[in-house]
Amino acid sequence: MTSNIFAPHKNIIKHTMAHADKSIEPQHQILSAGTEVTFLDVGVIKFEPNTACDTSLVISCAVHGNETAPIEIISKIIDDLLAEDQKSGQRVLFILGNPWAMIEAERFIDVNMNRLFCGDWQQHEITLKEVKRAAKLEAYVANFFAEEPVTVTQRMHYDCHTAIRDSAREKFAVYPFVSGRTLPESQKAFLARADVQTVLLQQQEANTFSSFSALKYNAESFTLELGKVMPFGANNLKQFVGIDYALRELIAGEPLPDAPKKQVDSFVVCHEIEKTSDNWQFNIPDSAANFSAYPAGFTVWQDGDQAYQVQNTEEFVVFPNPKVPVGQRAGLMLKKIITE
Repeated sequence: MTSNIFAPHKNIIKHTMAHADKSIEPQHQILSAGTEVTFLDVGVIKFEPNTACDTSLVISCAVHGNETAPIEIISKIIDDLLAEDQKSGQRVLFILGNPWAMIEAERFIDVNMNRLFCGDWQQHEITLKEVKRAAKLEAYVANFFAEEPVTVTQRMHYDCHTAIRDSAREKFAVYPFVSGRTLPESQKAFLARADVQTVLLQQQEANTFSSFSALKYNAESFTLELGKVMPFGANNLKQFVGIDYALRELIAGEPLPDAPKKQVDSFVVCHEIEKTSDNWQFNIPDSAANFSAYPAGFTVWQDGDQAYQVQNTEEFVVFPNPKVPVGQRAGLMLKKIITE
């Protein structure tokens, strides 16, 4: 790796966008503290500390290019690591997922990249930018875990996003389903430290980036929804000090607490909303925020003699999107897990 590319004053966002369509060979640099930095590809950078570490940590953002707050936060962490203003205590793979969508300030260019993992990219035309990129990202993550030293005992992956719409619960996490697995208290502690006090526990396998690392490599993985989509430069980064602090503590090698210091509420899916035909009617308004609540008996959707009515005392909608093609998911209805 050459200093003209990785000088500390270089902004990794600008570098990623400027080199989006360029083929770059892996480059290496040893920082003064002994940390080895490897520039694997555009927006893909690996840090290996010169000390024994127990964690392999994947931190990703920009899988959707217009979700700018996580990009700004994570890019600043990368810049600080390169400048040696941030301690490097664990091996970390940073990924800025979709540089072309970053340039266009769009969610994606051709295909929603966060539906292409777990090998699902093979069902699409490989010449499409997002399809080829998803295949590459799977390989980078696989190699990162395969190369870990014997001291590593845990794998983590935080895929950072912001949501299209407002949310009654501004920050929330999605915990991928892996059969037989439960959410550890230490990961709840990470969420609480990051000011994420809501977690959706998935109940079936998915094809998201966090599901890929969880299912294939047994990583403690999350999709983190950290606020609302805003243009570059328009984010109030004071709203993200929790996730910035939590990630920096992990990177520095600080252990997670054994239990959360704040309440973290858990939700599970009770109904997956599918757009069943062109005559399908959706009764949740476009203005509805994520985690909007609906009472028992409310008709969420109807299509001829088929319909779904809220079955529990109260259910909450997330990711409502009636504009999806027929046959695709148009949202989820959740119920809150009540703890004693």
